[in-house]
Amino acid sequence: MAKNKKRKKVQPSRQNFLVQRPSKTFLDTCYATARRIFRALNEDESSFDSFTKRQKQDMFRIMIMPPRIQAMPGHKVPKPYLHYIQEELMAHLKREYFNEEEGVSWMDMTTVGQTLMLVFTLESFVESLSEPQRKVVERMCKVFERQELALLVQETISAHIRTGLLMISQPNFRIYGQGSDEHQPSTHRPVLQQIVPITTHECQSLRFKYRNKERTAFRVGMGQFKSLPFTGATIAMRKIFPNASNSRQLDIYVQSHAIHRFKERIDTLFPILRNQFMVLSLMIIQRVVRGPAGMQLIACVAPCKGEDKIIGYFAFTIDGNNLLVLTLLPLLSHNVPEGRILYERLHLSPDDLKYLGMDKLSFFYDVDIEQIPILKKVLFDELHLNYVRKIYNSYHSKNEPYNEKKTLFVKNFFRKLEEQPPNHAEILDDLTDPDL
Repeated sequence: MAKNKKRKKVQPSRQNFLVQRPSKTFLDTCYATARRIFRALNEDESSFDSFTKRQKQDMFRIMIMPPRIQAMPGHKVPKPYLHYIQEELMAHLKREYFNEEEGVSWMDMTTVGQTLMLVFTLESFVESLSEPQRKVVERMCKVFERQELALLVQETISAHIRTGLLMISQPNFRIYGQGSDEHQPSTHRPVLQQIVPITTHECQSLRFKYRNKERTAFRVGMGQFKSLPFTGATIAMRKIFPNASNSRQLDIYVQSHAIHRFKERIDTLFPILRNQFMVLSLMIIQRVVRGPAGMQLIACVAPCKGEDKIIGYFAFTIDGNNLLVLTLLPLLSHNVPEGRILYERLHLSPDDLKYLGMDKLSFFYDVDIEQIPILKKVLFDELHLNYVRKIYNSYHSKNEPYNEKKTLFVKNFFRKLEEQPPNHAEILDDLTDPDL
């Protein structure tokens, strides 16, 4: 009797990814999205249904997928940073609309939209169409070209990635950039995917002397962006001194002390937001403000509902061709415009401000200023600083409650100050609470 031979398991042949058959669920989702895109581009959705079942299947035998973020070989990028940029990009594309009325998100345009743009330019696909169907393809291609939709999709993706890179870059550690994109087919699914390589640039530093003390400062800049090299921040001398005859550009550096103070005083926002606001303020917006004593300052700003709101000030000095950021002054420091007004109205000393926690941005989030009329009159009615809490709330999913204990502490301070004005030291001693 012949022995039973062990039958070898037949391995499936590796088919070309272009001819794999998508699932019905996948196709139905693509068809529904394609109809919305047709409507968003002022084309009747019946034009899409004029294609045969086989032709529709051919449209989506390959799908262009959203970009995948990965470190460029030889460049060390922490995995949490890669995951952060990837997740933020996906959320942004799903959240923002290309056409909100038709329910077409940028994710739809990145996937189905780009797939249609690609398929409609393939001769092999167009050759199989009837004359009316070709007219539809021609009209759609003209719309794609006229509105530069392929470019708009890429600009939307690139702008958000670049913002993410600003958030994770740190002048005193490492600055991240983006290499040139590439598209590659997947070996597991019938897709083409855009690969976005993330690059790294080690910090640039210099030593300088200020008040007879050696200090280290780090270059502020943006990482490589596709074919563009690392860009160091500069500021025109005329921006600081409008009447200056010298038009030279100054390289911007920030010392470690300023980065530490920035973290300490802008203490309510996520670290990634602080990094972004620092670069935006020093490299892009560059709003120069004259302080009460004539000192020039650069405003530290935070975007809020389409406006750039001041949340502090960078103090700096100029050394040769370099602008050196020395520290971050809080919004209520007596050396900045808002703080000087508060100082003059309420006669508060720098020690008062520090003890009450007014040298930190968290003061506006912890203390219910509405309960303290004397403070509300200056901060909200005169200086209009009620926007500070709105900035915090705009970056959080829910409004945080005030710190009742801290509010009571500050309220009692100003109540006693009104009752017995000048002796601040005694008031502070009376209100000392070791648990705060």
